[in-house]
Amino acid sequence: MKKIFKIPINIIKYFFKGLIIILTIIPKYLIIGFQCITNKEKRKEMNFDNSIIPTTIATLSIITYLICIFLLTRWYVQNERIKKFSESLNEQTTIIEKQEENITTNNNTENYQDLEEYTNNYQSDLTYLNINFDYYLNKNSETVAWIQVNGTKVNYPVVKHSDNDYYLNHDFYNNSSSTGWIFADYRNDFNDISNNTIIYGHNLINKTMFGSLTWTLKENWFKTETNRYIKLSTPNYNSIWQIFSIYVTDPTIDYLQTKFNSTENYQEFLDTIKNKSTHNFNIDLTFEDKIITLSTCDDTGTKRIVIHAKLYSLESEKK
Repeated sequence: MKKIFKIPINIIKYFFKGLIIILTIIPKYLIIGFQCITNKEKRKEMNFDNSIIPTTIATLSIITYLICIFLLTRWYVQNERIKKFSESLNEQTTIIEKQEENITTNNNTENYQDLEEYTNNYQSDLTYLNINFDYYLNKNSETVAWIQVNGTKVNYPVVKHSDNDYYLNHDFYNNSSSTGWIFADYRNDFNDISNNTIIYGHNLINKTMFGSLTWTLKENWFKTETNRYIKLSTPNYNSIWQIFSIYVTDPTIDYLQTKFNSTENYQEFLDTIKNKSTHNFNIDLTFEDKIITLSTCDDTGTKRIVIHAKLYSLESEKK
């Protein structure tokens, strides 16, 4: 198995080595090409009777050079973005842990401890996901859910570790990877739905992981009403969540709270995140609602794209 995993690693390694070589050699031939175009003596010296061949060489060299520069720049920007998001999330987690030492969960806010009560209060009119969790649990025992966001490329298994650090730089198969994986906040409980279930993912340039969540900020995405739903499935239940808020914010822990001192405190939290939304979803919220929060960095890596959705329907006994 180790040999199999080494193959893509070696491909990437030699690809970048090749880029470095190309970037070193091409400028030399760019100069020769331009000299052949502008200098007749140079063309004779290179045995070129006309300017077509050197022009072609120079053009191809420029195109290749620019492609290489683009690839290297994209790789650098993406890694810087991931680095900033990772550092920010680690800092936020530390602050959250300190704050929650002084927070006690009020039992009155846990209005739907029993999943059957959710079923009685929410009616389904959308199709649930159908996931074979036995397969994914065999691949990774930390698999807790599967998430799909309508109108985006987000369609992944969700994992959860004992901290919010591990899956920033490890993939689903526990291999070291700068792209990380889609992971849930370590404080959330997927057996008993939390007030605020938080899921993180990197914003990758190729739009994998949470990269396509940037689409949700666009007006065209918002105008399609079927886009406004998130499907989440776990080994115990299927659920659908209705988006009520999307916004860009500075790195902060304000929206990452999972425990609340009172129903009033939770209601105030819901009202605050709803009013931040870029789009007006016109959805009412009460302290009885459970919500899900998706968090990723924006294209600059300096801010956060945040999506909130409330529980819309639930199937507690999977067929």
